[in-house]
Amino acid sequence: MNVIIDVHSHILPGLDDGSSNMEESLEMLRMAYQQGVRQIIATPHYSGRFRDASPGRVRKLCEEVQEAARQQGMKIRIYPGQEIMYTDEAADLLREGKLLTMADSRYVLVEFFPSVTWSALQQAVRTLMMSGCVPVIAHAERYPCLRENGRIDVLRDQGILIQLNYRSAGGNWHDRTTRWCRKMLKEKKADLLGTDMHNTGNRSPSTQSAVKWMEAHLTRLGMRKVMYGNAMKLIADEKI
Repeated sequence: MNVIIDVHSHILPGLDDGSSNMEESLEMLRMAYQQGVRQIIATPHYSGRFRDASPGRVRKLCEEVQEAARQQGMKIRIYPGQEIMYTDEAADLLREGKLLTMADSRYVLVEFFPSVTWSALQQAVRTLMMSGCVPVIAHAERYPCLRENGRIDVLRDQGILIQLNYRSAGGNWHDRTTRWCRKMLKEKKADLLGTDMHNTGNRSPSTQSAVKWMEAHLTRLGMRKVMYGNAMKLIADEKI
């Protein structure tokens, strides 16, 4: 079984549109654990819709969910983080400690509306980097502006990381988004993979299809980097 570090998840109960209670959180963790997930960064949403998750509350829930999982035999580590919908105030809130980075590192999981323009996205990541953060583009496959030739390269040349969802990479070959994700993986332009799990139903942790495809098309080293190695460096706050 492949060991996985999940860098994008919504497993903390009652904070956003993810897990609704502790029982659902534990069932999501059981599903992920059976697929090889051993470390998770909890990334509840911060957006106009979800503003109530203070850093202190996120940290407390991480400890509670981790302890509950351990009591059920799952040796799993949960780190605090947030998935931040970019706004002009995001950099200041991060600097003031009012928003969380990923596992208390310099790396920040940032998302945008799918309609974001290339110029707006560039300006956003520049602002975050000027504040000392390293942006990680959450589920990068969702932004049509990044499909243009060379744009992913521009971001990565600036030190920005690209995160894709397992479910997207493991989809049907006929799906354009799946083909794009696989192209990024084969060309070594994706840095991290995450489940983006929200529940035990239509947005459950689902890694098997993507892993099966990667086993057939990537090297073992390439797989290890996007599933585990780069995430280890992120958690250690090392350069990726």
